[in-house]
Amino acid sequence: MEDKQLIKGLNKILTFEHGHLGMYKNFLDYEDKEIRRVFRRFMEVEIEHINKISTIIRNLGRTPSPLVESGDIIGKLFGITINFANIKDVLKAFSFIEKKSQQGYANFIAELEQNGDKRNDFIAELAAPNMLEAQLMHLWLEDKLKNISSSQN
Repeated sequence: MEDKQLIKGLNKILTFEHGHLGMYKNFLDYEDKEIRRVFRRFMEVEIEHINKISTIIRNLGRTPSPLVESGDIIGKLFGITINFANIKDVLKAFSFIEKKSQQGYANFIAELEQNGDKRNDFIAELAAPNMLEAQLMHLWLEDKLKNISSSQN
């Protein structure tokens, strides 16, 4: 992957990670204690992802795009909009977003690994845990949704 394409891809991921952070920042607003605790941890994970991707960009001699933080605003707006709905709708929406995040990471990593370039392989190794964590977050959200649905029946 060429430098320009790599930086563009990393900035795109960074924007999405800021969006995810905006979704989970309002964890205290949830009535369910387990959801509050898990969303707080999800927020912390998103901060870790942001820091990791930002560090990669800086280590490549670049600066993260100033537009990436707009993802946080979008995430907050999305969270506020979602929170007017019921918790099942929140879980469904967040689960869908985390699944798309995992798929986006998988595609980005596969593209990085195409040509055997050591730098790109190294970046893929750094990004892979973010992909795994997005998948785990998606699975937790799906499980919680199933538990809520079964307890309401």
